[in-house]
Amino acid sequence: MRLVWLAAISALAVVMAVLTPYVLRTESTWQAAAWLVMLAATLTGIAVLIRAELLLRRLERDAHSDIPKT
Repeated sequence: MRLVWLAAISALAVVMAVLTPYVLRTESTWQAAAWLVMLAATLTGIAVLIRAELLLRRLERDAHSDIPKT
């Protein structure tokens, strides 16, 4: 389920990246800035979710590991 959410947010980031140039040409400066901020926030969110996913996988792998910790 986590990977589905990651894919959905990634698709949203791509759509926003495609639409941003059109917004920059046709809308006011403040609206274009808002789009760029939303794009940056979305990309940051994706990076955070990927990092959290990797951390959760490592914790699950360590919890199920048969190798004793030294």
